[in-house]
Amino acid sequence: MTGESPALAQILYAQAWRNERLLNVFRVAIWTVVGLITGGAELFASGTVSPGAVLALGWGMGALVSGLTWLRRYYRRWIAAVLAGIDITVLALCMHAGHRYLLVNDPALVPHQLYASGIVLVVLLATNLLRFSWLLSIGAVAYGAAAYFAVLWINDAVDVLTYVELTVIALLGQMLFYSARKLGSIVRQVVERDSLTRFLPAPLLERVNRDPAAVNLEGEAQEITALFADIRGFTALSERLGPTAVVQVLNEFFAEMSAEIAARGGIVMQYIGDNIYAVFPETGGADHARRALDAALGMLRRLEALNDRRVARRETAIAIGIGVHTGPVVAGSIGSPNLLQYSYVGDTVNTASRIERLTRKRQCALLASGTTFARAGGKAAFAGDRIPAEAIPGKSEALSLWAVRATAFGV
Repeated sequence: MTGESPALAQILYAQAWRNERLLNVFRVAIWTVVGLITGGAELFASGTVSPGAVLALGWGMGALVSGLTWLRRYYRRWIAAVLAGIDITVLALCMHAGHRYLLVNDPALVPHQLYASGIVLVVLLATNLLRFSWLLSIGAVAYGAAAYFAVLWINDAVDVLTYVELTVIALLGQMLFYSARKLGSIVRQVVERDSLTRFLPAPLLERVNRDPAAVNLEGEAQEITALFADIRGFTALSERLGPTAVVQVLNEFFAEMSAEIAARGGIVMQYIGDNIYAVFPETGGADHARRALDAALGMLRRLEALNDRRVARRETAIAIGIGVHTGPVVAGSIGSPNLLQYSYVGDTVNTASRIERLTRKRQCALLASGTTFARAGGKAAFAGDRIPAEAIPGKSEALSLWAVRATAFGV
């Protein structure tokens, strides 16, 4: 496929190789079965076996050997064309040999043999759909139709049905051509989407897909609720564990926490060491403060279940602190021309991070700013205790804080 990106070419190449090995299993099965059934029937009926049956069985065995050896280690695009060509050639030779054999031994079966050969040809041509090449599909259809017609012509078996079959084969070729081109377009879109996910959060990417004009990547003012969560004492814990164990702890922890955040409509922006930074933007709903607190409480419940599993495995339980704050930010793509990242920038994010650090000092698992607590519904929605205001660096006034324990309904 001309004009395809290197990433797209690599993806299609890898999948085509896997598909070719799968097709080779089909090749072994169909030719072995054809050879055994045809040869067995001929041997039973006349005591002899036609060259076509021997050729079919031989190609089936050859395909088996190739699938177990070099096709597992080596593949090029031209190999698919060669194998497709051999399949059609073997079919044409088997068709010709079988036709000659039946004319002598059982003429009544000749029409059935020609009909069956046409079906096998259509099946062989249809398998080109898995090769992701419109050029190969068209070439195989053209060669297959020519070989089929040539065998019928040589054996004086061309009739009006032959042209109907050739028309069907031509229509099949058109569908294979369209499918191969369409598949390339779909995979290209997937590759481009995966590239965008490198710097666009998934919910934002969905907005871009629905309406590209809905998102201003150059920067826009938004209100968000930012959440930071950190494992307490992780430095000391990591010193006692090996590198592999540290990675396992973090992966297990992040998987549980990010699942809860995503379930509440939040976006995990970064994993920083043992710290999670997540955002609940107003674009996901005006109730972002409530959803952020729900997510924070859900994270603590998930942590309890995680610690139960860790203790059962004789591993150390872990504790976390979570800080949440609501306020204005600027959202947009930030970075250099070589590396862009969609980010939320502003004092709101910094304040949420500083609130999370205060959880150690206040001995609280979850601290929320007064702004977040009020926006989330206050005591009507959450059970919590107001704690003395805390001075935050860079803030002229002390920050109102709430230690949140649960929802008002205990859920």
